[in-house]
Parts: sequence; C-alpha cells; structure tokens
Amino acid sequence: MEFPTLSAAEVTARLAARRAEKPNNYFAFYSSWIGGITTDPAAMVLPMDDHMVHRGHGVFDTATLRDGKLCRLHAHLDRLLRSAAAARLSSPLPLSREEMVAAIRATCGASGQRDASVRYWLSAGPGDFSFSPAGCHDAAGVFSVVVFGGFPMAAGGIAEVTVPAAVVPHKPPLLAGCKSNNYLLNVLTHLAARDGGGTFGIGVDERGYITEGAVCNASFVTAAGVLLTAPFGNILQGCTLSRALEVAVPQLIAEGLLKAAEQRPITLEEAKAGSVEVFLTGGDTHVMPVVRWDGAPVGDGEVGAVTARLTQMLERDVADNFDCVVDYG
Repeated sequence: MEFPTLSAAEVTARLAARRAEKPNNYFAFYSSWIGGITTDPAAMVLPMDDHMVHRGHGVFDTATLRDGKLCRLHAHLDRLLRSAAAARLSSPLPLSREEMVAAIRATCGASGQRDASVRYWLSAGPGDFSFSPAGCHDAAGVFSVVVFGGFPMAAGGIAEVTVPAAVVPHKPPLLAGCKSNNYLLNVLTHLAARDGGGTFGIGVDERGYITEGAVCNASFVTAAGVLLTAPFGNILQGCTLSRALEVAVPQLIAEGLLKAAEQRPITLEEAKAGSVEVFLTGGDTHVMPVVRWDGAPVGDGEVGAVTARLTQMLERDVADNFDCVVDYG
C-alpha cells in the first residue's frame, strides 16, 4: 500500500472522485467557518480539529422544507439553542438567531430544492485536538447547515423490538435531553433493533420503563382509548410529538378516536399488555406505525385508526403552518 503526500489540489480531486463513486442527495452546505455556501458535495467538509468531530462537542437539529417553505423552524431553533446552552456553546454564538434563520433560508435557496430536510449544527469549532475548547480558533464556534434529501420511510406498518438497558444503556438526563452530536448510544440502539428484525427499537431503562427509539419518540394507544407517552424528563423532547400533543391529540379526542392522553412513566409490561396501537414519531411528519413488537402483533396487526388519522393531521399541519418562505432568486 502506498501513502502519497498530496497537494491541496490533489486532495480536492480525490474528494470529488470519491463522492462520484456513489450517488448522494446533498444539495447545499453553509459554514460560518468558510463564510459561504457550496453545492458541491465534495466540498461539504469540516476541519478534522473541529471539536464536534474529535470530541463530539456540538449540537444539532433538523427542520422540514416542504413546498419551498420552512416548517416549524423556530420550534427546532428553540431546541437547538436549549441544547447549545446545555453544552455550553451558546455564549457567545457565531451568529445571532436572526442570522441563523437567514443562513438557513439562503442555503435552502442555493439548493434549488423545494422538499428536503435541513440540518444545522453549532460546534465549538476548530483550533486544536485538546479536550478543552479554550484553544479553538473562535470562541463563538461554528454554525453549519446542510440541505439533503432525507431518508425514505417504510410504507405501512413496521416491526420493532425491545432494546433493554442491559443491551444498550439509556442516556443520562443531560445527554438524553440535549440533541448533541454524541449519538453512539442511538446508533447502538438501532443496530440492536436491526439485529432483532426492527429499525428504531423501543428502549427500556434499568427500572423497566419505556424510554424512546433510536431517533424517535414512542407512543401507545390503550384499548380504553388513552394515548400514553413517556415524560420528556429523561428522553428527548421530540418536536413532532410535542406538536401532536398540542394540536392533533385534542382534535383526536374531539373526533372520538381518543378519550384522553397521559404523559407519564410507562412500564414495558403495561405497554405490551395494554396497547392496541403503537407508533413512533419524528421528523415533523414521520409517524411509523408499529404493527409487530418482539414478534407478536400489536392489536390486530394492522395500522390503527388513531395512527392513520394522526399521520394525516401532521401532514396537514406542516402544509398549513410554516415559519418562512425560501427565496429561490
């Protein structure tokens, strides 16, 4: 094996060649570190000494671009800034909130996409390989944005499996409530679920209480028509679930599909024995019906009425409620 020393031009050429080997759906990238936007996937890079890369000292969030409109952007920015404060990345910020919105809108405009996912990060930034951010180039850190094609969701119901704490430990409250770049346990939850025939997994903590999936919240509908969700104290406060509890669930109760909603600790035994519907939520509109759990059917093994109606309502809500319109020039 050869280990050539490459010029910057040769590195750039090789990055482009590697990106060309496999189709990608990365449409635009902004970084306050470079002070601009690129639409070349090969140039969508961070310095290796960015503390988000080598220490995980960064936070992120994701919003939905739908029909050229940014949906629930401010709810996601609120969570990003809460995460940044928890990670001590918010004083100072590389951009003001208004400038972040402007950067996100500009990156979406440069992408040319009207329907996509928009992810953005706050990191301590580059500077050295120390554990401390004191040596970083800029005390304000770096703000980055990527517009990408998102991930396809399986049509219809999915199978899921329990991922107990003995297999993958649950995050401590600080990391659970902070959307940080430390997603090792999330990845391990997915891999454990995949090993058992699932995708996201349904986590259970050391005390036997339901937590969350790898990148989603879990909800349960009982035979008595009660929607059960775990409290946000020890799990991530999902924007999708929060919006569902705020807007959709009251309407589901008014329509008679639900009788009540409770956010409280739920044991694995209660969830399995009493649920006629199980679904996972994330990504503003993604509602994943769980029709089989640990090999057994949930309810009648079909997508339930509450889950189906909730999906319709969240799709409509995103279409009707948006924070800003992207300027495509």
